[in-house]
Amino acid sequence: MILEFDRVSKTYQRPDGPRVALDRVTLQLARGQIAGIFGPSGSGKTTLLRLAAGLQRPDSGTVTYKGESVSEMSDAQRRRYRRREVGCVWSDQPWAPGLRVLEHVELPLLVDGCESRVARRLAHKFLLACEAGQCANTNLEELSEGERQRVAIARALVIEPRLLLVDGALAGLSLIEQETIMALLSSLAVDAKVAVLVADTGAGAILRADPILYLRDGRLIGEEPVDVSGKLYTLPTVAARRSAADA
Repeated sequence: MILEFDRVSKTYQRPDGPRVALDRVTLQLARGQIAGIFGPSGSGKTTLLRLAAGLQRPDSGTVTYKGESVSEMSDAQRRRYRRREVGCVWSDQPWAPGLRVLEHVELPLLVDGCESRVARRLAHKFLLACEAGQCANTNLEELSEGERQRVAIARALVIEPRLLLVDGALAGLSLIEQETIMALLSSLAVDAKVAVLVADTGAGAILRADPILYLRDGRLIGEEPVDVSGKLYTLPTVAARRSAADA
């Protein structure tokens, strides 16, 4: 397994009292696998992905990447982890005004000391892989929402990560655009052996994922049927997933 959560909990202290974001969450993700997490706003999805990215530390439990505890990494190690191992697509990802798409995508490589010629070649490569090659010389402000998401994925992939975290990238897209993005992510998982964890508020957008996990009030729910696009699906419990992984 490349990413593992073992009984991970996270609580935020708010003026009106503590709020549990994650409650003893356990999950596993392997290379070449695309897992989907859905649940209402505030259910803990973003917190889960931020913990996986090493942007936050859990209150209890462990988050491990290739057997190494992410929360026990030093600040320098976690920065290196994010620069070299993890690609992130956030719903509130900042966009630098005035840049062309190609410049935006190659920027993480240049910041990490990559040679300009190599960075540009890789940026072109991943824009093409994300079906956004035609946007290379377009200003960021001129992109459609669907193009923005494909460009954001290309930027996350340009470092050639082993783990890709996608949070809310499907929100606001049409059904056709959602399907296009999920087909792209599925292809990347299979062809490039990237482990993909994608979160969204609705299950309908992530039906290509396997498994699809339901997060509610910080807990993974798996014992009751869940309504997905008008059909009832019973999600596997955490214990069942762990048994299957050990088999």
